[in-house]
Amino acid sequence: MKILIVNDDGVQGEGLYKLAEVLSPEHEITVVAPHTQKSGFSHSLSFHKTISYAPYNLGLPIRSYSLTGTPCDCVKFAIDVLMKDDLPNLILCGINDDYNLGTDVVYSATVNAALEGALLGFPSFAVSIGRENADDFTYPATFIKNNLDALMALDRSDTVCYSLNFPSNKKENIKGVRFATLGLRKFSDRYELRENSDGSGYLLLGEPIPLDNSPDSDVELIQQGYITVTPVRIQDTDLALYSSQNGCDLCV
Repeated sequence: MKILIVNDDGVQGEGLYKLAEVLSPEHEITVVAPHTQKSGFSHSLSFHKTISYAPYNLGLPIRSYSLTGTPCDCVKFAIDVLMKDDLPNLILCGINDDYNLGTDVVYSATVNAALEGALLGFPSFAVSIGRENADDFTYPATFIKNNLDALMALDRSDTVCYSLNFPSNKKENIKGVRFATLGLRKFSDRYELRENSDGSGYLLLGEPIPLDNSPDSDVELIQQGYITVTPVRIQDTDLALYSSQNGCDLCV
């Protein structure tokens, strides 16, 4: 199988390397990743400015490239330029070194890169693990390898990708696999003044705020020890509110 792997942690990301390492003995892997950290870039694309790429040696028998763009740039550039004559069968994004749960997907460049892949017509999956378990990516990479056929068999459309989150990097700690809805996550965001070699500035920090979520949500199920699989759709019109406001009279 021909697989494109991208991430938002940069081409040197350990999760990306482990995913490529585990899959490369049995599959044809191409890596296209940002040259620097691009977390939180959501669905950003590099409009009105040039981007460039260069081969990057990951020490694996695969094609790999560093791109001076965003994760969504990596997907589009790979499909339109680097792989245009040898298109992938699927796109994997990750492995991200922190969860992408609930409303995190609004900001997540990992999930949005997978959504870009879906928009371009490819089966696309985002893979993430909790930061406290991001010291070893072997188990989630092996899970993806062992379940590729099952993942490829999932229903899909050009507006949907699948987001997978892992509660642990040890198989014995996994309670099971559950399909989940997106929950709600909020953070105690604050800006702290920091001084560094580039001068002083403000750093955004915050911790998750406990919220009541549906028992079927990814936020709840991940806490119970389940791997969560969530179909994420880019078309998110609130149909209930659309219907209720449809008769509202607005002046021109």
